[in-house]
Amino acid sequence: MSEKKFTIRRIPLKGLNNTRDLGGLETTDGRKVKKHRLIRSGELAKATKSDIDTLKYEYKLKKIVDLRTDVEMERKPDPDIYEVDFEHVPFVDESTVGITREKSVVSSAVSMIKSMEQTPHEYMQGMYRALVSEKSSIENVKRFFEILLENEEGSVLFHCSAGKDRVGAATAILLSLLGVDRKTIIRDYLATQKFGEKYNKKYETLAAVLSKNKRVTEYAGVFLSTNKDFLLAFFAEIEEKYSSVSEYARICLGLDAEKQEKLKALYLE
Repeated sequence: MSEKKFTIRRIPLKGLNNTRDLGGLETTDGRKVKKHRLIRSGELAKATKSDIDTLKYEYKLKKIVDLRTDVEMERKPDPDIYEVDFEHVPFVDESTVGITREKSVVSSAVSMIKSMEQTPHEYMQGMYRALVSEKSSIENVKRFFEILLENEEGSVLFHCSAGKDRVGAATAILLSLLGVDRKTIIRDYLATQKFGEKYNKKYETLAAVLSKNKRVTEYAGVFLSTNKDFLLAFFAEIEEKYSSVSEYARICLGLDAEKQEKLKALYLE
């Protein structure tokens, strides 16, 4: 059996490196995700006017869903876009991602790393597993899918800071429910490493400068990386507790068979 064609649809924007259209990804039954309907992204603070125009007019942007924490939103707010709705749906709280109100993102991470007893890989795998079981995360993932089911036309853009962990988890659930195979989901997830390279280099350098500590630099590199073991830990947690993504969606997210079929009807062709 031939391997499914896999195309990364990065939207060519000037100020945003990791904004991608999920359209074109194939499902196991031969259908495809519709283009200009589902957009995953990192933070939007550096979007230029032309970037905003591209998203609004070419991609028919109707809704932005911000998965970041309150603190992240305050530090780098999304641009206001006329006639585009905005909703804040934080996937984790500040303590989970090591952010405090008193410090910058980098200095917060440096402090957290210095006090950590886990390896960076253990920490990241634990964070991905927590996205499945934390009550606040479940409630916000549920709201995220309610938004998708409400969106009859145009595109929904959902983003976090790097467009890697929270967006990666949200995309993994979404594509699984749409019928995209696990291998393709992982390949889409890993593509963030390439498109987020500029973002990662910036924060690795800042961490190194602030700490002058080899351990901090090493840990920061892992935190910023896109490692398939992190996403596999996420899927493992779902399957250990609920047997499948579909059952997890039914039990935790209120997505019964009818709603899962509606999701496919809205976003597949």
